[in-house]
Amino acid sequence: MKDIKEVKERIINLLNSTERKGIDRVIKYMDETDFFVAPASTKYHGNYDGGLAEHSLNVYQLFQEKNKKFDLGLSDDTVTIVSLLHDFCKINFYNKQECWRKNDKNRWESYEGYKVIDDFPIGHGEKSVIMLQNFIRLTKEEMLMIRWHMGNTEPKEQMMNISNTYNLVPAAVALHTADMEASYLLEECVGPGEQQLKFKI
Repeated sequence: MKDIKEVKERIINLLNSTERKGIDRVIKYMDETDFFVAPASTKYHGNYDGGLAEHSLNVYQLFQEKNKKFDLGLSDDTVTIVSLLHDFCKINFYNKQECWRKNDKNRWESYEGYKVIDDFPIGHGEKSVIMLQNFIRLTKEEMLMIRWHMGNTEPKEQMMNISNTYNLVPAAVALHTADMEASYLLEECVGPGEQQLKFKI
């Protein structure tokens, strides 16, 4: 787990380095909401305070490498925006709550966990695109990359759309694999109630 303050500073610096009109409004929104302290999931990768920001930065680093390795030809601005903001939909999505479990003595005990509260249930990738377009203009390629970054974890009915996207925008494949690599190879998953012991803001 990385230090939240360092991750936040790095993300803000990267976003400020872009020349996209409205990016200052994106940063302001992220700072005023829970982006920098939210988890990336409830029980899988990055399921701890600051996990979402850490995951976003990990995806950025991997995607930047893939852009060079595979000569994808993406601008620095596009690499930064689609990787750091692909999970924009997770802002104000996970809420802390008191959860219960049985301990080693078979007695109930409480711990702090998360539950999903989705007040705009319109999807995942598409939700990120919609939310971002309230602040900045995305190119067609950026929309497609963010929309389909979940790849084959999408419902099977969407496989044709995903295949079409990957043919139209090969970089979308790289964003998806960067997302998976960050989730499964770089990030931790902590047990219920463990984050208080492992991570401090």
